[in-house]
Amino acid sequence: MDNFCTFVVRIKHYIWIAIVEGKNYIFHSFLIVFIIALIFGSLSVVDTEQKLLGYSLKPIHMFSDVLPDVVEPIDSTLAQAVIIPAVEKPDTCPEGMVCIQNFTSETHPLDPLFGKLQHSRRGSEKVRIAWFGDSFTDADLVVCDLRDSLQSVFGGNGVGFVPITHEAAGYRRSVMHSFGGWISSSVVSRKGNANFGINGFNYRPDSANYVRFAATRKFKHTRKFDIFRLFYASSVQTQARIALNDTIHQQLTLSPTNGPEMLAISQRGSRRVKLNFSEQPGTVIYGASLEDSTGIYVDNFSIKGNSGLSLLSIPTRNLRMFDSLLNYDLIVLQFGLNAITPESRKYSSYMQGMERVIKKFKTAFPNTPILMLSVSDRSERLNGEFVTMKAVKSLVAVQERFAYDHKLLFWNLYEAMGGENSMKHFVESNPSLASKDYTHLNFDGGRIIGHKLARSFLFEDQKFTERRKNLVAN
Repeated sequence: MDNFCTFVVRIKHYIWIAIVEGKNYIFHSFLIVFIIALIFGSLSVVDTEQKLLGYSLKPIHMFSDVLPDVVEPIDSTLAQAVIIPAVEKPDTCPEGMVCIQNFTSETHPLDPLFGKLQHSRRGSEKVRIAWFGDSFTDADLVVCDLRDSLQSVFGGNGVGFVPITHEAAGYRRSVMHSFGGWISSSVVSRKGNANFGINGFNYRPDSANYVRFAATRKFKHTRKFDIFRLFYASSVQTQARIALNDTIHQQLTLSPTNGPEMLAISQRGSRRVKLNFSEQPGTVIYGASLEDSTGIYVDNFSIKGNSGLSLLSIPTRNLRMFDSLLNYDLIVLQFGLNAITPESRKYSSYMQGMERVIKKFKTAFPNTPILMLSVSDRSERLNGEFVTMKAVKSLVAVQERFAYDHKLLFWNLYEAMGGENSMKHFVESNPSLASKDYTHLNFDGGRIIGHKLARSFLFEDQKFTERRKNLVAN
């Protein structure tokens, strides 16, 4: 753009000289215009973004307004991905609902979860869901509304798992969170200690460290909690101070461990908690949890910039030990935004990496069903208009086929948003439901998707209840 402006200024200069001094520089002007047309014409034949001398050259279509649109054929990889073999579906999905597809080898893989939910309704059981995602659910977007909706039906108070530090802590509505004096490491940054917790992070206490969590009135079920859980690992004994509701002060001793360990404190009606840790080498803190003794909890482990492959850096042993502490009933994998680019069409290497992730999680959580979500809609600017990025449709089809091949549950997030050009609709709604990056939802848009997924869960619960009634009747 700067070079283009330089050309324009030079043309004006030549024309001004020609007019004032009577010199003929018209030829120079036409020559510069011809060179500009040649450069932009060359870029018009480039279909994808290219790198040249460290600069990004994007395709420019000079004649897009006069030439007919070209419809790209679907490549053989995508065509194969679209063809999902017939799966028996005894129940029809209600109109307007995106149902959870069962590609597992079990007829009703979610029955154990819904069986526990029946008890949680009566206040005698706890159900836990682990949500692994990317920036689409950063600041607890989507997940906070899913959690609140399910807690309204099945019980539970508290946000569940919370990290020690987070760059989006100030934007989160489901918990008030402040901190200072911590050294953080993640599976994405890969700096420092690689002994990562279930959320893909670990935190080492530095001087003057503190972390503070407080309940919020933004949601019906985040106004209080009865149990505070702390997750840590330490090669030495270390000390911590905790203050509940700013009045109850305790000294905590964190004993040496051989892996992730949990310390729990019960205090009914808690609303605030603050902790300080002694600065002790060999101690890492993984996070905390604000919850009750019963109900349902959705722990949000979203990591900005994570394509899903970074989960391979979490030690399988740590995943197993966290599962022994928290007993997860469902694993949700929501990835894809960081795997697509405008020119992407094939995802063989990416899905090979995700195959390793699935194998790892099936080893760490052997009896826990896995629900894969498709990538959401995302827009790119084409001929002056925002339209669904072609790569999105390719990845959705590949992810569905992947879920079928690896016997997973599947929920089509792209379809739940509305399908093609739905992100454009979300952004341009009044009020807006998504950010101007045409990639991420805002809290209003997240509420819509969170409630849609909650309705899909409740529909499965309704079918489970009907089966139980029919079984008793017969």
